[in-house]
Amino acid sequence: MAGFWGRYFEGMCAMSEGSLVPDVVGLPWDLAKGLLNEAHIMYNSVITYPTKSFFPLEDNGYYVIRQKRLGDGVLEITLAARLLKEVSGNGLQDW
Repeated sequence: MAGFWGRYFEGMCAMSEGSLVPDVVGLPWDLAKGLLNEAHIMYNSVITYPTKSFFPLEDNGYYVIRQKRLGDGVLEITLAARLLKEVSGNGLQDW
């Protein structure tokens, strides 16, 4: 792996049971999936959704919000969609 993300990946690995496991929490899923595949790490992905649909969600990508190593050595990766920003009728962002 070369470039920024290669250095990021190497710097964010933690020793766990004698093997390197990348810390992919906070990364876009497309990038995290590529890093896990390149490192030959087995994983299962689970998508979580908010319990209320008050805020709209982005539909063009997920982010890793949790990773957990299961007893069989497989990483369980929890994904969530990013919330869209609310904009009022006058074009100002509602924080």
